[in-house]
Amino acid sequence: MPAKVWLITGASSGIGLSLAQYVLLQGDHVVATVRSLSKLPDTLRDAGAKALVLDLNACDADIRRAGEEALKVYGHIDVLVNNAAYGVVAPVEELKQVYHAVLDDMRAQFQTNVFGAIALVQALLPSFRARRSGQIFNVSSVCGLSGFSSWGAYCASKAALELFSDALSQEVAPFGIRVLIIEPGYFSTNFFQTAPLFSHDSDSKVYTDPSQGYRTLEEVPKQHVRDGQIGDVVKLSARIYEVVHGVGMAQGLREWLRVPLGTDSGERLRWKINTIQENVDAFEQIWRSTDVEPDRLKFYPRG
Repeated sequence: MPAKVWLITGASSGIGLSLAQYVLLQGDHVVATVRSLSKLPDTLRDAGAKALVLDLNACDADIRRAGEEALKVYGHIDVLVNNAAYGVVAPVEELKQVYHAVLDDMRAQFQTNVFGAIALVQALLPSFRARRSGQIFNVSSVCGLSGFSSWGAYCASKAALELFSDALSQEVAPFGIRVLIIEPGYFSTNFFQTAPLFSHDSDSKVYTDPSQGYRTLEEVPKQHVRDGQIGDVVKLSARIYEVVHGVGMAQGLREWLRVPLGTDSGERLRWKINTIQENVDAFEQIWRSTDVEPDRLKFYPRG
């Protein structure tokens, strides 16, 4: 297979770092974005990754310029992986009380997780259209389709990214551009170590029941240890590589939009889908009762 060029955001740690290392080992090329050049891991530099400074909290114009610079490194990009993100964790009522300014940290999270990703996509789309190829992988989460207590801000940002991706996939398909949503569950990364920098999930004096997400950053990893289910980022990276190249376990799966990763993700998504189905069925009499009667349609010639 010819080598592909990947642009991976948030490549200094976690899923981004693992994915960059894996695809480099397979012979592909990587442009790895970091917030500063000093944050590029030596393992990536030694493996041939090209560093690109990108701060997704910058203005739209700066983010688009970074995308244009990425295109110059190898002359094109084949795969964009919007991976950079972080999580604000707190009960919804207390978001405004926990942080220094009203909802500012939640807005910053949407900037990184949603608006920054959109600006980068916009920068690359003209090149993708001209080449009539390209793949866009937007890294969401199982939280993007199924909410969790005290994760409302993070879930909301991932849900926004998911529906943006859904609409985008329909717009660009005629140009040969593929869009996929990556939905990881719990993986062994530093996410739960860095999230407390933005979160105060253990400070609540009101939302103190486990069902309300109290101390969720401590309890989620413990629960996965008890359950004996922890995602392996190397295996995740291998599956994403296979999806891009259409090989291995991903052969014949090109028509699908979502890529669940992790047993917990797949099982939670199945539960959510079944719950939505039951919800729609329970309200069928109500939603069918709200249409205009057939004999009155003549009064709506313009809809």
